[in-house]
Amino acid sequence: MEITFLSLNDSESRDFGNIKVVSSKRHPLVTLTGELQALLKKPKEQFDIVHSHDLYEIFPWIFAEVKKIYTLHGIVWEERKYTSGFGKVWTRLYEERLRICYPKLDKFIAISQYIIDELKPKGFDTSKAVIIENPISDDFFNIKRNEENLILYPATIIPRKNQLGFLRALSLIKDKIKDFKIIFTGEGSAEYIRILKKYIEKEKLNVIFLGRISYRKLLELYSKASIVGLTSFQETLPMAVLESLAVGIPVIASITGGIPYMIHDYNTGFLVNPTNYREIAEKLLILTSDKKLREKMGKKGKKEAERRFRAEIIARKLVELYLDIN
Repeated sequence: MEITFLSLNDSESRDFGNIKVVSSKRHPLVTLTGELQALLKKPKEQFDIVHSHDLYEIFPWIFAEVKKIYTLHGIVWEERKYTSGFGKVWTRLYEERLRICYPKLDKFIAISQYIIDELKPKGFDTSKAVIIENPISDDFFNIKRNEENLILYPATIIPRKNQLGFLRALSLIKDKIKDFKIIFTGEGSAEYIRILKKYIEKEKLNVIFLGRISYRKLLELYSKASIVGLTSFQETLPMAVLESLAVGIPVIASITGGIPYMIHDYNTGFLVNPTNYREIAEKLLILTSDKKLREKMGKKGKKEAERRFRAEIIARKLVELYLDIN
């Protein structure tokens, strides 16, 4: 089996035996939806299978005589509820193109059962869908834990990620968790960050914003974190939860979207209503006051991640799919 990866980064193309990485610079003449970009960089080689993680990259291939696979990573009609302006226009365009492309696909990969749950009511034929979750780098499994009373919230800082709800929960118990510091990582909406910082100042909370951080810094924070929070309003298969499970950190996350398919409540973490601040606060108190419980949940979460999210496991599933449809 020979595999060619097409990439839009500026690095040089590379060859790893039967695996070739072809890099292509982004073309300046790009349409609103990106179809021209995909068409301009469509390779001339003949392939048996085309597998894309981007809808617009698969678009030029829909009438080609090749097997076509598309992996969907998010539910745009749910994300649209938390966007405005161009974001709403883009998500509508994306949904329409998904409807055009979907019947032409030979296989559709859903990274979570949640995606299949969402597609069925929309009239999509889910008989061609298979669930193959995202993999996690071995770097996260290999992290050596060294807790420092840290609550980590690793997420893009936008209203959908609901950092404000997490802060409201923290304000209810701030006098009981003085030994813990809270770190928000990620870039995002300047206006939303301003709102968060104003609330933090008003409530006198011990919260640090680190902004965009390096991969190495992220690994370091995970090694020190006691708890990871992610009380988003909508998620599909959030990397923050995958990474936390792989490291062995209990997670307090929303009972929304694909998260309930990732976390076993009261076993590998806690599932909470993202608007129930008292519930979030209660779960924070349980974990901050019980290190043995954190360790127990963390070990169970890591075991679950080992079983489901190791890169070699996901790669094997993909290869089996390629062989099956070819």
